[in-house]
Amino acid sequence: MTYSTPDAQSTDQKLYDSVFSSLTTVTAFDAPAPPLVIIDYPCGLGKTTALISVLERMPDLKVLVVVQTLDEVKRMVSSAPVGRLHAPEDPGLKYRTKGEQLAPLVRAGKSIVITHKLYERVGTLAYQGAFAQYKIIIDEVPNAVSPSKFNLDLKSFTEFYIDAGYCSLRKDGLVVMTDKGLEEEERLKLALNEKLISSISSGRLYYDGKKNFIQTLPTSLFTNTAGLIVLTFLSEGSLFLKFLEKLQIDYTVSKSRQCHQRFQLQARDNLKIHRMSSLDKVSFSYSKQTSYTPKSAEVTKVRNALKNLRQRNLAVVDLENLMITCAKKNWLKPLGSDYDKAKPSLFSINSRMFKGANWLPNTTRGTNDYIHCTHAIYLYEQNVNPISLRWLNTDNAEFRAAYALTEMVQWLWRSQIRNGKAVDVYIPSKRMREILQRWLLDEE
Repeated sequence: MTYSTPDAQSTDQKLYDSVFSSLTTVTAFDAPAPPLVIIDYPCGLGKTTALISVLERMPDLKVLVVVQTLDEVKRMVSSAPVGRLHAPEDPGLKYRTKGEQLAPLVRAGKSIVITHKLYERVGTLAYQGAFAQYKIIIDEVPNAVSPSKFNLDLKSFTEFYIDAGYCSLRKDGLVVMTDKGLEEEERLKLALNEKLISSISSGRLYYDGKKNFIQTLPTSLFTNTAGLIVLTFLSEGSLFLKFLEKLQIDYTVSKSRQCHQRFQLQARDNLKIHRMSSLDKVSFSYSKQTSYTPKSAEVTKVRNALKNLRQRNLAVVDLENLMITCAKKNWLKPLGSDYDKAKPSLFSINSRMFKGANWLPNTTRGTNDYIHCTHAIYLYEQNVNPISLRWLNTDNAEFRAAYALTEMVQWLWRSQIRNGKAVDVYIPSKRMREILQRWLLDEE
């Protein structure tokens, strides 16, 4: 099938052309794997808009689009032509879960949009060949690689999973279900560990040979589909690229140096970075800030700093226009395995910010819900989990800084700066401030 040359779009033309060509590329008959393209363009340039425009021009192309939030799912469905994209409905009498609805949608040949929470089901279906005719489009990849909560020493894993004949371990560390394991999958979920078995059968669980399982994107998306396209920014700081390199998977990065330079110049003009001097000696790494006790000196300093900031610099700022990040348990009151969104926690108690301010996870990306925010507070110091770094063979200062920058920029660009408007950001971590400032001044 051929498609007409695209007209000029409201988004950047080079970006549109990149999305269009990636989706229209046909896998060569003798190609070792489907094409994998990273479309690396700045936040707010219109990657999602370009995608919608391309899908409108290509009504027969089957796609599976993966976005970050349910709001983004709704936005994609409502922005596309009626009937072009379908999303699983909330569970009801017909289906117990959203995952159960994927197979019927694929059998009907529908194009689908989901959140990354359905990766497990998608991986299983992809292994079964369900998405062989589909282009997969992922809008950002925040959790491409992460240590799993499952821990098994080599002896136990070998005895109960490998020697028992249910799984095998590939040379690259991928845990694969055997025919015996697939036949007895439902029984194994009851007898062993349901979530572990599901992760293995979806092709997204690796074992590092010690005691750690590494959970990744389903590898079947790289091999059993018509192609994979990832829309992102500052991809050099992502674990996803390091994952591809570890598996020796070929990929192409499509980016525009001119767009990047324009983005940096605009960021330099609009981003006002502030220090919080009273917090100079407080560590905001995840491990440190989640170890602080309610009566610790660090918690007292954070509460006082936030209260003073509210009473002085932010006195006339509507809290609806403020976004803040820190460890979730430090802002919202833990409640069993969940959180009570109506009650403050360690940092937010007496901060005079809890009611009204927008708390966002530090990994937030791919959403426009906070595009009205004029101010931001970044109580975080980005570090890659050392287990992931070792597994990816990329434990070096250069990548750690690139990773921190990528995560911070993605978070900050949820605010109105993505619309070219000024934003004040308060960053107590000297390391994070310097990483951001170096990037803003980088002339390359």
